[in-house]
Amino acid sequence: MKITENLKWIQPVVYRQLQQTVKKKQLAHAYLFEGVSGTGKKEMALWVAASLFCQHPVEGLPCEECLSCRRVLQQQHPDVTEIAPDGLSIKVEQVRDLKAEFSKSGVEGQQKVFIIEDAEKMTVGAANSLLKFLEEPNGKAIAFLLTTAKQRILPTILSRCQLIHFQPLSKKKLLAELENKELPASQSALLVHLTNSLDTAVKMSQDEWFNEARQIIWKWFVLISRNEAQSFVFVQTDIMPHFKEREQYLLAIDLLLLAYRDGLMLHYEAVDLLAYPQYRETIEKTADQTGGKTLTKTLEIILSSRKKLESNVNAQGVLEQLDLLLMQR
Repeated sequence: MKITENLKWIQPVVYRQLQQTVKKKQLAHAYLFEGVSGTGKKEMALWVAASLFCQHPVEGLPCEECLSCRRVLQQQHPDVTEIAPDGLSIKVEQVRDLKAEFSKSGVEGQQKVFIIEDAEKMTVGAANSLLKFLEEPNGKAIAFLLTTAKQRILPTILSRCQLIHFQPLSKKKLLAELENKELPASQSALLVHLTNSLDTAVKMSQDEWFNEARQIIWKWFVLISRNEAQSFVFVQTDIMPHFKEREQYLLAIDLLLLAYRDGLMLHYEAVDLLAYPQYRETIEKTADQTGGKTLTKTLEIILSSRKKLESNVNAQGVLEQLDLLLMQR
């Protein structure tokens, strides 16, 4: 799929906005693209950059086929410079090097494009160093700042950029993207309920710890649904050794919650997108035995346990109490 078609699909509003701006040659000198990771921010910046260098534009838009377009989109064009955090931050030396590039003519023309990834990670010194360009822009240089945390960008930087918000991907769009990357359908279905970031979903799918975690929580769900006393001991023997940090405990709760949410949807025949489609038969059987009111109460109990974890209550105690409450329904 061409990048144009992909951007039309995942960010139709932003694409239409920038399409018109590119056609009318009314690009600003600096943009701040903000939104969660995996929503097409960098791809959009590269697409706009390609429009500036394209040798055979189609109605003012990049053809994606000429040598210039291909080099931009493959991140190999000498007049498109990218910087990203060096370790945990973007340092002042990196921005000084970037500013030195600002002052030079383009290798293949006058136009230059700069893409700054994770712009919120600029040190204060780096951000202040960048301000000079933003205050006194060179008409032949355009900067794209990409961020997932707009609130961490200095107000002085924000005020000098045109802000464009990238919407999170819908679950169905994210599922299709994951399937395009040939992830197993059952794994993708769960991931789209845990994140709306394509990048995060792909990383989670490759994480051994996560893949083991989902199997552990599924087994816990089965033990509870069968009302087996072993489920209480399972917290200590299997869950606690694997889940060790607050965020991991919250994930454990979310994984359990999604299994019961699937049950509630199946019970009321209101299925949209199951988190555990591969276990549909088991969940449906549990839902029929449990009933709608009890399933609703179960979700409330699990959500209450999640709030306790968020408040730093002892995790093992919360999970053991959750197990007992669910067994007593």
